[in-house]
Amino acid sequence: MKKYVLFMGTMVILLVMLSACGNKIRTYTYENEAVLEIRIKKTEVYPDRLVVTFAKGSLSGVENVNCFRADFSAIEGDPEFSFDGDVLTIETDEADQISGLRVWESGRDLYFDVRYLDSDSYAMLVSAWADDIGYMVNGDTDAYYTREEKNAQRELEEQQAESEAFAFSQLIGEWVNESGNTRIVFDVDESSGRYFLVSVLANGEWTEQEFMYITSLTERDTADAKEIIVYDNPAWGRAVSFYIMNDASGMECEYADEKFTRAEQEKPGFGPLSVNFPFYTSVYSCC
Repeated sequence: MKKYVLFMGTMVILLVMLSACGNKIRTYTYENEAVLEIRIKKTEVYPDRLVVTFAKGSLSGVENVNCFRADFSAIEGDPEFSFDGDVLTIETDEADQISGLRVWESGRDLYFDVRYLDSDSYAMLVSAWADDIGYMVNGDTDAYYTREEKNAQRELEEQQAESEAFAFSQLIGEWVNESGNTRIVFDVDESSGRYFLVSVLANGEWTEQEFMYITSLTERDTADAKEIIVYDNPAWGRAVSFYIMNDASGMECEYADEKFTRAEQEKPGFGPLSVNFPFYTSVYSCC
C-alpha cells in the first residue's frame, strides 16, 4: 500500500511539472503601427519559451535573434528559435526576463530592435540598408530611447561637432602647388556645408578635378603627424586623409606627388600638411 501511495504521489508531481511547462504565464497585446511593414501583434510568455506573433507578412524569415532584459542588458548566448507562419518562437528558460529583442531578417538586408515587449506598447527601430548611405534607422527614437540615453547622445553629438569644427579649421583655406597650376580648397557652402575641391589650371581656366561635400571628419594622432580624415558619407563613400606635421615651420601639403603651400597666412600651431590619395571606399555599420 505504501509503495502504491508513493507511486501515485510521484505521478502527481510529474503531471504537475509537465503541466506547468505548458502553462502560459502572461500575454501582451499591442496596437502599435507598423515600421517598414513590421508590426507585432502579441507576445506570449511561457516558462520555457517566448512566442512573438507578427502581423501577416511582416517578415519573410528570421536569421538571428538576440534577447535583452528590461534594464537593456543582454541575455548571454544564442537562443534556439524558429519562425513559422508569422510566429517567432524563442526557446529559453529566461522567457519571463525578456523585454527586448534584436531580430535580423533573412529575406532583406534589415534588422530591428524592439523594447518594452513586457508592456502594452513596445518601441521599435528598424535599420534597413541603402547602398548610397548605409543603414537607415526608421521608427520613433523618442519612444525607444530613455531620457538618459538621449541626453548622453546629445552631449556626444555636441562634443563631436566641436571636434569636427576644430579639425576642419586646420584644413580650411586654399592650397597651391609650386607651379601654381593646381589648387586645393577647403571651404563652407552656406546651403550645403563644408566641401573639398581640387582644381587644375589648363588653357588659362580652372577645371574641377575632384569635389566632395564633407559630412564628417575624424582626427587621430599617428607616430609623427596628426591625421584628419574627411568623408562624404560617414557610413559609405569616399574619404581622404590629411597629415599635419608638428615639427616644421611652414605650411605644406603633398598631393599627387607635388608640394602645396597655403595661399593664406599660416595659422598658429599648424605644421606642414600631406594628403593621401586616391580616394578610397570605406564601409561602416550603424545602429
